[in-house]
Amino acid sequence: MYLWFGALKLFPGGSPAEDLVERTVSALTFGIVGGDLARVGAAISEIGIAVVLLSFRAPRWCAVLLIGHVVLVSTPLVLFPGEMWAGPLRASFEAQYILKNLVTVAAAVVIASSHPRVR
Repeated sequence: MYLWFGALKLFPGGSPAEDLVERTVSALTFGIVGGDLARVGAAISEIGIAVVLLSFRAPRWCAVLLIGHVVLVSTPLVLFPGEMWAGPLRASFEAQYILKNLVTVAAAVVIASSHPRVR
């Protein structure tokens, strides 16, 4: 999933989350990073996470990357609450996408931390 969604972000207009990624990165960097640089940076980070996940050579590092990624990906829930929430516990489509990432990352962290090399 990370590989696919990351690859989509490599191409302008390739990801439905492109605008949200660009606005979020811009807000988090106080406007220093935005546009194509934000989109490509997000793409490279997601592809990198996919490569680490697929290689399973560094499960602890993978868990750290995943947790860091999910923290950053979750920030629109706080930065843009008017767009993310239609009411109490009524998530927009974008918010549902983000919440799905939380579940996916939680599962990946559990899997990575259960690898024999971690124990």
